[in-house]
Amino acid sequence: MADHVAFAYLIADELEAIENPLFLQYIEHDEQRRMVPKIDNFVEYVVPLYSLSEFRSHFRLSREQVEDVITTLGPVYMNLQQTKLPLTNSVLACLWTLVNQESYRGVADRFNMSKSTLAKHLHEFCYNINTYMAHHISWPRGQRLEMSKLGFDTAGFPNTVCAVDGCHIPIMRPHCDNPLAYMNRKQFYSVNLTGFCDSQRRFCHISVGHPGSWHDARAIRFTEVCRVLEEDPHSLVPQGMHKIGDSAYPLLPQLMRPYRDNGHLSARQRYFNRKLNAARMVIEHAFGILKSKFRRLHYLQMRSISNISSAVSACCILHNLCLE
Repeated sequence: MADHVAFAYLIADELEAIENPLFLQYIEHDEQRRMVPKIDNFVEYVVPLYSLSEFRSHFRLSREQVEDVITTLGPVYMNLQQTKLPLTNSVLACLWTLVNQESYRGVADRFNMSKSTLAKHLHEFCYNINTYMAHHISWPRGQRLEMSKLGFDTAGFPNTVCAVDGCHIPIMRPHCDNPLAYMNRKQFYSVNLTGFCDSQRRFCHISVGHPGSWHDARAIRFTEVCRVLEEDPHSLVPQGMHKIGDSAYPLLPQLMRPYRDNGHLSARQRYFNRKLNAARMVIEHAFGILKSKFRRLHYLQMRSISNISSAVSACCILHNLCLE
């Protein structure tokens, strides 16, 4: 009998709580918070309707290349949040995020996920691209070296392996010990991307993550290419060949730069500068293509330097994949 009375009191208390306006308002608010309107089945119904050119314009890769990426990342896809998000949806959402400047909220709504889920999948995607597809950025050797040399010969500067230059990637104020070091001379936060590319505008080596306040001549000294050349000068640049860069870089046995224009250059020196600068433009074109294809690099809304470096490196790998 006592058990029945206790149960009756419990039911009465629950009914009283349910009839409480504050409790009802909380339940209604909680349901509204959980039911966030999103776009359903965008990947399943809309993406298959894209033509070949439309698919490439939205994701920068062909359908076959996206399938190759999915096949490569499939065995290592962790889905750390356990969100039951299919790998195809994750890859397409991350590509869309890197390709466009659309807000995280807009991309998350389009691919039916939350902003936090998108951000975490993006970091995992970039990490996997850098880990398992890094072979798409490799130093030109053998036939690739001959093709690169032929391209520079056609541009009028023979015996050239590759061109090198630096590029600023704008970022938010980073979370690090010395954020002001990332404030460049143009008064915005950035990281330095040092890129080497062949005559086909393919990156053959990159170094990213150094503070934007660093000079190009300082940043190149911390690249793996510079370290290897110090140990063995002809390991990457064969005898009689060289790299080319602008006047920001020092003159080295393996690195040609223009004559410093002090107003007293001879006609032969000016001609040399014109030819070198014309051949060197391939690296400027490579940076321009990179930023036009992956527009997120116009301003990375990330604060972790490691995540920033990972995203930029992944875009450079995908840039080479696009050119293939």
